[in-house]
Amino acid sequence: MKQALVLFAIICVFLNSCSQYAAPIGGKKDTLAPVLVKSTPINKQKNFNEKSIELFFNEYIRVENANQKVLITPEPESPFKPKIKPTSLRLVFDKPFKENTTYTFNFTDAVKDVTENNPALSLKLVFSTGSTIDSIRVGGKVTDMQTGQPTLNTLVGLYVLNDTLTPTKTKPYYFTRTDTSGVFLLENVKDGRYKIFAFDDKNLNYILNPNTEKMALLKGDLDLKANNDTIKLQLFSFYNTPPRSVRTQQLVNTYTYVFDRGIESYQVQFTNPQDTLPSYFRTPTELTFFNARATTDTVRLKITVTDSLKNKTELTQKFKFRTPTRRETPEPVTVSAKPADNGDVDRVMEVVLQFSKPMKHITTDSLRLFSDTTNRIPLTTQDYRWENNQTRFVLTKTTTAKNSVVLRLGRGAFISVLNDSTAAAELNYFIRDPEKYGVLTGKVNTTAKQFIVELLDENFKLVDKQSNNPTYRFVNIKPGRYRLRVIIDENGNGRWDSGNLTENRLPEPIYFFTRNKGIIPIKANFDISEDLDAF
Repeated sequence: MKQALVLFAIICVFLNSCSQYAAPIGGKKDTLAPVLVKSTPINKQKNFNEKSIELFFNEYIRVENANQKVLITPEPESPFKPKIKPTSLRLVFDKPFKENTTYTFNFTDAVKDVTENNPALSLKLVFSTGSTIDSIRVGGKVTDMQTGQPTLNTLVGLYVLNDTLTPTKTKPYYFTRTDTSGVFLLENVKDGRYKIFAFDDKNLNYILNPNTEKMALLKGDLDLKANNDTIKLQLFSFYNTPPRSVRTQQLVNTYTYVFDRGIESYQVQFTNPQDTLPSYFRTPTELTFFNARATTDTVRLKITVTDSLKNKTELTQKFKFRTPTRRETPEPVTVSAKPADNGDVDRVMEVVLQFSKPMKHITTDSLRLFSDTTNRIPLTTQDYRWENNQTRFVLTKTTTAKNSVVLRLGRGAFISVLNDSTAAAELNYFIRDPEKYGVLTGKVNTTAKQFIVELLDENFKLVDKQSNNPTYRFVNIKPGRYRLRVIIDENGNGRWDSGNLTENRLPEPIYFFTRNKGIIPIKANFDISEDLDAF
């Protein structure tokens, strides 16, 4: 009896261990992805009319975020419920598939093995509910318009043409997502005419939100009678709603409106002209009014703001500055310089002082310029100008200095609209030595009459630009890695203009220097020549 009980226990343990699957311990690392050995339906089966599909693999699997990662085109009438077994995956639908329709199931990286998470990356299943399999292929590449770099996981969709078509309200009929190289491919597409759009789809709802997601479009329709794998799409930002104020900040000396995007221009009209207050955008999204009259009365006004895409908003507002308290410390006036202290300038020098508040007075005797430390250079009102509502001071002066110049700001040299003043400061500059810098020249091969050549640093930050010059020349470039970009300025306004979805208008074209992975190394005392194709 005792021997029988022991034998029974051993058998139970053995059976229990067999019923569980887990990663084996030790041994060679598994680098192989699961392999599909059978499916229902089989790949490219016709006349399939079941409400579920099932895939069988050669090893234990796990399935990750199936409802997000399994891409089905066209979209079925109902979502599926995944049923996962040790070596199989079943997708069950509540409603039948459409008649005479070819479906493509792309499993992306949803199916992995249980040992090392190796994904079955090329896993696809195609079948038709009718007697034919659609066979047209549509492919291409998506890049970011401002950088020229490929975009990852961008949704690319084909839309059946109709009068109400808009990607802001309609899901694509066929869709896929880009890989790490920005490449996309749609297979088994039915011949016909379509619109194609691409967008970020950050919230994974297959609907474009133009206020938060970049988009790309082709101006015309796609007439698909044969394969097309050369489509190029460029993502750009596009707001189709007016700017709006999202919050305000009330202080004793300032009142700030914060907008939901960068503002390009604005106008202010005070209901009572005696209420007029100085203002400026301290950041691209923050419009600040300054309490120059030390008032706590209500101020009524109309603010008109326009963003870079010419979307405009008119706000009828009223506000009050906060009543002063002993605990509130006024924000001091600050100033920043460009070039910064210890930077280089040319003998025809330009120094820009940016203030944190609008200025109302300058004491020129407290502003002194010296060449080579000791020789004072006289300054007049012709040597400077004010910009941006008296917040930017631009000093331009020709000097005969050999080595350096010094700009000294005496205490109280500038007085703000709030009657506080700047602290004493000294800015030291060196006369630029051309041998420490590089030169970049070249030709722009384009048929456009109006264009902008931009010199960018490696991270796409603007360094310098020139307009309508078929032979460009950038000088005094610090050694480093740079890029070149050409904007086709179709309307001649001196800047890039975005597209418009509602008007089906493409943005102004942008072209990049692409040789050597888009990088141009600049060395000291070297002249580099690189031509650009922009057509």
